[in-house]
Amino acid sequence: MKPAMRTLALVVFLIATHGYADERPNIVLIIADDVGFSDIGAFGSEIRTPNLDQLAADGVRLTNYHAAPTCGPSRSMLLTGVDHHLAGSGINRAGLFRLPELRGRPGYEGFLNDSVVTFATLLRDSGYHTYATGKWDPGNQPGQLPFDHGFEKSFVLAAGGASHFADMAGTTRPVAVVPYYEDDRKVDKLPEDFFSSEFYTDRIIDYIESNDDDAPFLAYLSYTAAHWPLQVPDDWLDRYDDQYEEGWHEVRRARFNRQKDAGVVPPHTQMSPEHPSVQNWDDLLPAQREVELKRMRIYAAMIENMDFHIGRLLTELRERDSERETFMIFVSDNGAEGNAIDGIMDNAYWIPSNFDNRIDNIGRQGSYQWQGLGWAQASVAPFHLHKSYTTAGGLRTPAIVYSSSGRTGGENRDAIVTVRDIAPTILALAGVEKPDGSYRGRLVHKMSGSSMLDYLAGDAETVHGNEPLGWELYGSRALIKGEWKAVRVFPPAGSGPWELFNIRTDPSETSNLATDFSDVLSELIADWDEYAEESGVAVFERDLGYGRY
Repeated sequence: MKPAMRTLALVVFLIATHGYADERPNIVLIIADDVGFSDIGAFGSEIRTPNLDQLAADGVRLTNYHAAPTCGPSRSMLLTGVDHHLAGSGINRAGLFRLPELRGRPGYEGFLNDSVVTFATLLRDSGYHTYATGKWDPGNQPGQLPFDHGFEKSFVLAAGGASHFADMAGTTRPVAVVPYYEDDRKVDKLPEDFFSSEFYTDRIIDYIESNDDDAPFLAYLSYTAAHWPLQVPDDWLDRYDDQYEEGWHEVRRARFNRQKDAGVVPPHTQMSPEHPSVQNWDDLLPAQREVELKRMRIYAAMIENMDFHIGRLLTELRERDSERETFMIFVSDNGAEGNAIDGIMDNAYWIPSNFDNRIDNIGRQGSYQWQGLGWAQASVAPFHLHKSYTTAGGLRTPAIVYSSSGRTGGENRDAIVTVRDIAPTILALAGVEKPDGSYRGRLVHKMSGSSMLDYLAGDAETVHGNEPLGWELYGSRALIKGEWKAVRVFPPAGSGPWELFNIRTDPSETSNLATDFSDVLSELIADWDEYAEESGVAVFERDLGYGRY
C-alpha cells in the first residue's frame, strides 16, 4: 500500500476506535468552474499550473472522474451525495424560466430542497469548523445559502456566473446585477480591488486563521474561474501573448499526446472527431483569429491565476504548524464551455449594448467573452462535445486527491468515480455516518454516492463495480455500467438514438456498438429508465437547448 493511502486507512481506524478524536483531518475541497479535462498541466495542458501539478505529483490523479454536465446540478450532488433531480437542481434555474411545466415539480425547485442534507451540516454537527467561499449556485435567496446548509462562515456568489471584478455584473439581462452574501447578509458593494480568485482565497485563508481551537476544519473553496465572462487582472493579461498561434486543432493534438505520455488516458485511446461546427483554424479571417486568440489567452491566464491563488492557500496550510493531516480534493464542476453564450436569452443584444469588447479591452473589467466551441474542444481533449452534454466531454473533468501525511508519487487511478462520491468520502474521513433516511426529524434521501477511501487505500479495485450510474440534463442522458456506456444526445449536437460504447477499450466514445451489442444496449436502457423513475427525472424526447434559450 502506498504511504499516503496507508495514512488514510490509519485515519479511518483512529476515527472508528476513538470517536471524534484529534486525529480527524482538516478537509479542503477546491472546485474549478468550467475547466475541461485537459486544462491542467498534470492532465496534458500547456497552461502553467505548478501548484495543482505538484498536488498531482504528490497525490493521486483520478483520471475517470465524472461530474454533472453543468454547474448547479454538479454542485448539488457534490454537497449532498444525492442525485440532483432529487436534491432540487433537476435543471439549472435558468431552464425553469422557459420550461413552465417543470415549475413546482419535486426535485426541480432550483435550490437545495428539504429532502437532502449537506456534508457541511453533518460535519458541523460533529464538531468541525465549516467555511465556504466563492460560487454557491444551488440557491440564491435567504434560506438557501451556505449559512443555511451547515457553513459556519461564508462569503459567496449566489448566482451561477458573474463578472470577476467589483462591478457585480451578471451574465444575462434578467440577472444584470448578481447577489453576493456574507453568511446570511446580502453584500451591497464589493471592495474596489475585488477579483474573484484572489478574494475568495483571501477569505478562506482568513477563516482558517480564525480557527484557534483544536477542532478540525472543512474549507470549501469554489472558484468562478474559468467561467465566462473571461477576465483577469491587468498584470495577467499578457501571460500567454506568445502562445496559441497554431490554433485549436494543434493545441488539441499536443494535449492528447501529452496525456498518453503521462498515463492520463490509456495508450490505445483514440481522439474523438471534432464537432462538425468547429471551423478550420486556417480559414478564419484575420479579425476572427485575433478575437479567438485573445479568448484563449485570457482563458489560460484565468486558470494560471487560479492556480497561483491555490498556491497561496497551500502555503498557508503548510505554515500553520499543525500535525493534523490535511486531506485535499480538487475537481472541476463540468466540462469546458463550448456553447454559444450570445445565444442565451437576449445576450445577442444585451452584451454589445452593455460591454466593451474591443480587442484591446477583452479580458478587462467591462468586457464579456467566452471560450467558444473550437477552444472548448481542445479543453476537453480527447473527448466529444462539452459542457451541458452527457458525453465524456461534458462529464469528465480533472480531479486530484492529496494527503499532507504522505506521498504517492503521482499515481493515476482510472476506476470510475463520480461527483456523488465526494460527500460520502468526506463523511468517511470525518468518521461521520451517512444519513439513513432522516435528519433531525425530517425525511431525507439516502446518499447514492459511495466513499472512495477503500479504493484510495488500495483495499478495493473499484468504487462502483458493475453498479449502473445514470445521468440526465437538458434531455441529454447517459448510463455507465462496468465497461459499457449508453449515451443519448438529441440533434443538433447528437444523432438522436441511443448509442453504445465500450469505455474500457474506447474511452473517447468514438465507435458506436449499438448494433453489434444490441442486448447490452437494451439492458443499459432499462437501467436508465429505472434510474430516471427512481430519481424523478422529467423525461423529454428532445434537446432542451442549454445554449439556445
